[in-house]
Amino acid sequence: MNPRPAIAIFVALISTLAHAETFIGPTTATNRLLVPSNSAIVITTTLGDFTNSTQVVLQGYQFTQSYFAPLESGNSYALAGPAELIFSNAVVITFYRVMNSAIHSQGIANDPIGIQVPTNKTMRLFGVPEPVNASFSRPGGGFASFILQPNQPAEFTGPGTLSLNSGVFPPYSKFISYFIAEDGFVLPNQQAIAGPSGSYTIMVEKSFDMNTWSPVLMENTDDAPQAYYRLRTQR
Repeated sequence: MNPRPAIAIFVALISTLAHAETFIGPTTATNRLLVPSNSAIVITTTLGDFTNSTQVVLQGYQFTQSYFAPLESGNSYALAGPAELIFSNAVVITFYRVMNSAIHSQGIANDPIGIQVPTNKTMRLFGVPEPVNASFSRPGGGFASFILQPNQPAEFTGPGTLSLNSGVFPPYSKFISYFIAEDGFVLPNQQAIAGPSGSYTIMVEKSFDMNTWSPVLMENTDDAPQAYYRLRTQR
């Protein structure tokens, strides 16, 4: 019988704190909500009148987002840079900045666009601000059409193609944001993201009273069992 290899996990308690930001519209020359390249924002609060009054600039393409559905508890929107949100009305947006290119945003016009989901990969969608026409198909057969709805995050496992169309015409358009679960990264505000699939799980949890715990990172990994892990937090 071979002895089971020991797994050593070293934990250094230094905290990395993510701070929320609140933007108050309307947009002006000196008051802008910009998202730089290689970063994203995760939006947790949307208050105000967004009807036909919001412009989205995504990778150089500007369009009107006709509506932002109010976020229900625990849901969020995301927007990856380079991008900008432009508001002509008084609104309140609270968000976290994520310096991580793992989040992707895709503009959606009336012409269908397909996003490939690789084999053994899982695409996870953030909430959509308004309904998006969609379908999912697999190579060699299997097809279903549906509507992506606000406050209903979804996920799709490859191989397959997620096809999307906005159902609206310029200057209106829509967008979705997503990430590949196997890329593994941490969202702020105690939102858990699963990492690569494998043989065992690494989990980091947070508590304010040592009784109730919430996950901040869960990652399944097939790394060699003798691998070392270190948690660093800093203020």
